[in-house]
Amino acid sequence: MRTLTSMTIFLLFSGALAFAGNQDFSKAAKIDTEHFTVYYQPGVDINKLVAQLSAQTVNTASAQAQLSSILESLFVKTSDILDVHVYSLKTNIKIFASQQDLADLFNNTFHAQMPEGLNCFYLDQDRTIYVSAEYFKQEVLGSEIGRAIMNSYFVVEPSVGIQKILTGYVQYQLHKGPILLN
Repeated sequence: MRTLTSMTIFLLFSGALAFAGNQDFSKAAKIDTEHFTVYYQPGVDINKLVAQLSAQTVNTASAQAQLSSILESLFVKTSDILDVHVYSLKTNIKIFASQQDLADLFNNTFHAQMPEGLNCFYLDQDRTIYVSAEYFKQEVLGSEIGRAIMNSYFVVEPSVGIQKILTGYVQYQLHKGPILLN
């Protein structure tokens, strides 16, 4: 099964002047971690997000703390997989309530239909990963976190082919098992 990677989007729109950061997240909840600022729209169930990322039981009293811990663990694991460590990385993750909301942002930002199979993308211009709650999964996020790491680490970005190989390798490694809380 072929899926369209966010690298294709990078190629198609790397010169785009429009930033997706203007999407209305004014009512979004916010979680700050060491490496991420996470925004999630009303209607996003944070307990479900935690459950999608971890095989462990969700403690609803501390779902935000659990999500923060899991994302930091995912960052470390992705860095280890790539053997690239950017300790100063700080990026945003914007979580949409539905895939249609993500598609609407894409369509409004790039004045083009969001390609079929695209469920998450990273824009270096605003250092933000865009994802819908439905696809908030470790392989999807790890791939985009890997892209953020590469864009922050290398003075000259690796070629598109190398980035595809590296993000594919991250997905493969993360597919082996769930992220466990520390």
